[in-house]
Amino acid sequence: MKKIYGLVFFSFFAGCATPPLYRPAERGDIAAVRALLDAGADPNANKAGYVHETALHMAALNNRLDVARLLIDRGADVNHMAYTGLPPKMYGTPLHYAACAGANAVVQLLLERGADPDPGPGRCLKDSGLGETSPLSLAEGMGHTVAAELIRSAVASRLGLASGAAKNSGEYGPIVGALLKGYAGGGKTIAVAGFSYSDGRLSRDGHVISERFTTELINRKAMRVVERDKIEKVLGELKLQNSGAIDRESAKKVGGMLGADLLVVGGMVELPGKVLELNIRMASVESGEALAAVTGRVRKDWVNE
Repeated sequence: MKKIYGLVFFSFFAGCATPPLYRPAERGDIAAVRALLDAGADPNANKAGYVHETALHMAALNNRLDVARLLIDRGADVNHMAYTGLPPKMYGTPLHYAACAGANAVVQLLLERGADPDPGPGRCLKDSGLGETSPLSLAEGMGHTVAAELIRSAVASRLGLASGAAKNSGEYGPIVGALLKGYAGGGKTIAVAGFSYSDGRLSRDGHVISERFTTELINRKAMRVVERDKIEKVLGELKLQNSGAIDRESAKKVGGMLGADLLVVGGMVELPGKVLELNIRMASVESGEALAAVTGRVRKDWVNE
């Protein structure tokens, strides 16, 4: 994956250097970040020559979760706005940067630590065509559906709406919990390969189920969760868009390419009343054998375009 760097805005002044924490945070060098903080470095240091980005912006943009957590613990402002120019151009808060990069775990960390889910306009440094907009719109525009769902849930929660994360957890939580019950492999990496109809028909329903299932796994924080865009890319390369085609050998191949230890696949059956029955299994990538299986039902509360 191509490394993402923060925007370097060249200064008119000679010898303009980055704030001390800027590059170590970008690289994910947590030892250097900790040493600098211990030596008194300001976690919110920023310079006009670098659009007032802080080290937390760099950690968010480059998906450096451990560094982001350390910076916040040491006082980094989760709502610091990067900007430049007169009139100002808004580059955004760390949440804008994480949403742009699809850094799902960092998005969740920022929201948990008090980031405003709708802080106003900001930019995506990976795609200038999106213009200045909200973190939610940046995540959606870049196709980062899990990040978008996390932000959407936070916005809904702030507005007092019974939707988003609470709704997702209430419906998918028991199913995910039943699948993981008794599994003692803490710290493993898990990937949701996908859900498909048992009769083989094509539909985006499986995509929606996969996203919601993935969101619930992320919220549980029990394992590392592979991002959906990486999974879809691998499935496309192997021509396995239908999860029903993932047998034992395919599971080993897909999981190996994703760096996952566990793979979740599921079949769907549509029942009357816009209800979907899910038949789910969790397989070991190493052996290809199913470790757990569960059946559950969810509501089909979306509209196919």
